[in-house]
Amino acid sequence: MIPARNDSIDDILIVDDTPANLRLLSTMLAEQGYHVRPVLNGALALEAAVARPPALILLDIRMPGINGYEVCERLKDDPATREIPIIFISAMDAAQDKVRAFQVGGVDYITKPFNVEEVLARVETHISLNKLRKQMLDANRKMARELVLAGEIQTSFLPHTMPDVPGWQFSAVLRSAREMSGDFYDLGVLTDGILKILIADVVDKGAGAAMFMALSSTLLRTYAAAFPFEPDRVLGAVNKRIIKDTGGQQFVSVFYGVLDPSSGTLSYCNAGHPPPIFISSGNSSVVHALKKTGGVLGIDMHDRWEIDSITIDIGGLLLLYTDGITDASNEGDEFFGEAAVLESLKRNLDHPAGEVQGAILADVEQFVGSAPQHDDIALVVVKREVALE
Repeated sequence: MIPARNDSIDDILIVDDTPANLRLLSTMLAEQGYHVRPVLNGALALEAAVARPPALILLDIRMPGINGYEVCERLKDDPATREIPIIFISAMDAAQDKVRAFQVGGVDYITKPFNVEEVLARVETHISLNKLRKQMLDANRKMARELVLAGEIQTSFLPHTMPDVPGWQFSAVLRSAREMSGDFYDLGVLTDGILKILIADVVDKGAGAAMFMALSSTLLRTYAAAFPFEPDRVLGAVNKRIIKDTGGQQFVSVFYGVLDPSSGTLSYCNAGHPPPIFISSGNSSVVHALKKTGGVLGIDMHDRWEIDSITIDIGGLLLLYTDGITDASNEGDEFFGEAAVLESLKRNLDHPAGEVQGAILADVEQFVGSAPQHDDIALVVVKREVALE
């Protein structure tokens, strides 16, 4: 015999219109430590299951009124009872009877006259499987809550407001593909009215990328404050610290520039990031791509980055983005691409920075359609509107 259970009491609902079967099943399961609720028909079974959902149901098929198949179907239609495992116990042993039992939602089928050892073994198996399923669901719910919290913490690393500088417009957005992101941006005042403009993308996905994002963002802020006029020195210091702290196992592409709002001069370094797009107000057909001036951060301790510069004239616009924009794909696995970004940008050059940003995102959404978002998206728009006195 299977040894008596003494670890826990599980609630089992037994449904059979034959009193002798009910007594036999109830007695043998009670002896194993289960709490048993016997009922004689389908209507009572539905009431009992809804009032207090059991851990398992043993269900006869041929019963007066509501048969076992109908009972199972109704329970599976109710969100409160649909996860209860149901084992059919029936004298009907034709293949089509068993097939229908599984089609309506049964997890197992035992033919009468049943063997006690077999019933006890299958009950124990499905009770254990259901416990494991519940544990997995609980763990997933806990993980989901933790991921949401982690995402909220990540969001706190981003600037809560855009710089308020007369004659300039700034707009930025981050859309994560998951709860956490490897993309980030930063805009803010450094010193003497000089602004930092940064966008970055960790070359990875998942929780590891999110943690690396937090590290990279913190280091970039720290060294930007220490060397406010030297983008190359900022990247060099961050690169060395990243490699020292992580062993060169993760990488991040970064575009980092310092902007003098009075002159419109942007001095920058591009560490392996997709080239931002600059369009002067004088000629929208001339597009300047702020190309890479060095490799991504986190590979070589001795890497260096050249400084380049542009002047954003009145009406000029600068667009910074991560590859989640260009690599956005539709159901046909086609990419949105750089040409589409540029086309969208040119159509909206005369609009405020926030509207430019919204128009690009709308074009991406229309292109992607119902396809899922596979990568994080970050977008920063900088526009100079009037001359400063």
